[in-house]
Amino acid sequence: MALVLVAEPSVAVAGALRRFLEGAGHEVLVAGAVQEALERVRELAPVLVLSSVTESFDGESLCRQVKEELPGTPVLLLYLPEEESPETRSASAGAEACLVGPLKRATVVSCVSLMIQLGKAREAVSVARTEMQLLQQQGSRREATAPLSDLEFFKRLLFMEVKRSRRYRYPITYLLLEPDRYAETLAPLPPPVRTSALAEMLRHISDGLRDIDVAVPFAEGRFIIFLPYTPYEGALVVAERLRQRVKQVESVQGLTASLGVAVFEPSAAKGQAQVSFGSLMKEAGEALRRAQADGGDRVVGRAVASEPAASVASEPAASAASDDAPPDTTPQE
Repeated sequence: MALVLVAEPSVAVAGALRRFLEGAGHEVLVAGAVQEALERVRELAPVLVLSSVTESFDGESLCRQVKEELPGTPVLLLYLPEEESPETRSASAGAEACLVGPLKRATVVSCVSLMIQLGKAREAVSVARTEMQLLQQQGSRREATAPLSDLEFFKRLLFMEVKRSRRYRYPITYLLLEPDRYAETLAPLPPPVRTSALAEMLRHISDGLRDIDVAVPFAEGRFIIFLPYTPYEGALVVAERLRQRVKQVESVQGLTASLGVAVFEPSAAKGQAQVSFGSLMKEAGEALRRAQADGGDRVVGRAVASEPAASVASEPAASAASDDAPPDTTPQE
């Protein structure tokens, strides 16, 4: 059970959101004013803050204050259907995600659950980073990979997210990143130096991602990056950004990396194509090998099992999604 704070002035809307989230097993607090919501955050430290943004309720201001005082608290902003740039506005406010009305139960619950689970995954990543730093300081000869328990947790998360993507029809992306010519550039280095370089690489990768994205060491010299609510074109943009960030690693001069991209973009139509975590990982791995075979320092990938016809139900951006509901954005069962 997770404690979720709903910041919403409308009693009807707040009540609907409460029912949605309590039905999913969460504990819900409701605040009808920005200052009240901020006080609840300070006192109770909820796992997630869900806030409306309207002319009469400045959810963006609430988000900025939460991020200033408790930067680790995820914030999900809800915008009216007529909002033209929710992704830009929510990103400027520092929110991890936004939903644009109209809304339904499944959309709200799935997004909230995803954000909570990704928060747990980020904690696992933090553990992995800490271990890598300790290895560097102690000069250990252990390989620079995530602890088994954390990696297994991350794998379970990815398995679940593929199923969730198929059910709620939002796009997800997996990236596999590996330094080029690893056997020549990194493998010969002393273990502490190699560990330091991999830790620095992970730091640059993480700095190039959104807060809801997750990157972890997946094998010796290889990283897996999970991007929820990210379609193919957006995935290519992120992959290119990460490719450039690897070049910023200072401990190994001239270091480059290649990335394999696998994207699942389910359609809004009924009947899902057969896709799994394994098939996405296989596609990302094959794309990575093609990038390396073509000389490295490049990105290769394609959309996996994209279904024809209907458009994607969720409109991704800075962790955004939308669904169908009445014009007043009152959540529907």
